Amino acid sequence: MKTAWLTLLFVALMSVVVQAASRPAAVQDLRYSSDKEKVRIVLDLTNTIEYRDLYLENPSRLVVDIQNAILSPTIKKEFLVNSPLASRIRIGQFNPTTVRIVVESSSEINIFFLDGGPTGYRLVIDVIKVPTKPAAEIKNPPSTDDDKAKLEAERKAREERERKAKEEKERKAKEDAERKAKEEKERKAKEEKERKIRLEAERKAKEEAERKEKEERERKAKEEKERKAKEEKERKAREREQQNSKTEKEKPTHTYPTQPSTPTNDVDVDLGKLMTLKGKVIAIDPGHGGNDAGAIGPSGLMEKTVTLNVALELEKLLVAEGATVIMTRHTDKTVSIKGASASAIEELQARCDVANRAKADIFISIHADSFSNPSARGTTGYYYSQTEGRKSIQLADNIRRALCEQIRTPSRGTKPCNFYVVKNTDMPATLIELAFISNHEEESILGSIEGVLKCAQGIFDGIEDYFG
Repeated sequence: MKTAWLTLLFVALMSVVVQAASRPAAVQDLRYSSDKEKVRIVLDLTNTIEYRDLYLENPSRLVVDIQNAILSPTIKKEFLVNSPLASRIRIGQFNPTTVRIVVESSSEINIFFLDGGPTGYRLVIDVIKVPTKPAAEIKNPPSTDDDKAKLEAERKAREERERKAKEEKERKAKEDAERKAKEEKERKAKEEKERKIRLEAERKAKEEAERKEKEERERKAKEEKERKAKEEKERKAREREQQNSKTEKEKPTHTYPTQPSTPTNDVDVDLGKLMTLKGKVIAIDPGHGGNDAGAIGPSGLMEKTVTLNVALELEKLLVAEGATVIMTRHTDKTVSIKGASASAIEELQARCDVANRAKADIFISIHADSFSNPSARGTTGYYYSQTEGRKSIQLADNIRRALCEQIRTPSRGTKPCNFYVVKNTDMPATLIELAFISNHEEESILGSIEGVLKCAQGIFDGIEDYFG
């Protein structure tokens, strides 16, 4: 039992020692003193350290790198030394884990540790005077094996310092080259990214300009066509009136029974327009409902309320024109039979199923837009390009145009989308964003009786244009 406790105590002590050794040592202070024989530099440390020393030339300087250490920000970084052994001492954080001391001197150094002091540990660097050999000793070759060994050791030490200095210089040059290469690579990558962003922005701006130009041409062409049709209709009406007037004058005083006349082409056209929607099956989807309120405006108006109000008024207009209307909901509820427990996909699929089962001619999902910036506004038509492609685009475009004419909102265009309800219906389909409920002015339109009626009329006009 006693042995087990001793083992645990030893493990705990070793853990403390390992943790202490792994912590960086803080270099808290540097001080120096000098005399004729040496310059002594003392550093106060908070932990034991390892170091590396080397000698560099041009100018001559002694370098000591303290490993796993950080430099206190309060330490003075440079000292001028009035000594023939050293002219200046500098200290700094060489890299995140190394503190470097540089002594400008051509002398030699002696490094050792002392315990104690203000922080518990001290590193001492003595810059010592190199003994001057007598002239006779310099002129004459070594006379003993000891002298030869000493000179050889000095030569090897000098060569080792020079080798280390050269390796340090090469390492720094390599690191600098790698850093510059990395910076150049990052610079080129950044420029390439910015270039692609710029080209993409230019492409989108060009496409938007072309789209607006195309819409403007189509609008003018449509107006011109309508103007010519109106003029032609008025001209034919004048001619008929003149003909009737002339015939009336030339009539004999007696009359004869006649057969009913065949309707003119103009009458047929007018009757055809009046019956455009008769027999059409139209699916209307008021967005959101039940536990899903959708977007909420500044005054608290909920999207689910707006979409249902507009859908109910639209249903009246369509039924009056002979259309069969399929509503995904008539009240504030979810469409899926699972109710509030239905997933988002199950709820959306339930709306698609209503239209698909009825084999509707078209599908219209009504929504109100929202954005974090309250200045956002306008009306948008969305379509899924792979479902009845061109017909879906035409349906979305006609409804968006007619809505903008009715409620006087800016047009945000007709855009492709990947919305579930237009992607998973079998007929031409559109999701129409009436206006921005997050915009105070457009929320007022969507929340008023007049605004709801105009929204319904705009969608109705767009449907008529599509089938007409």
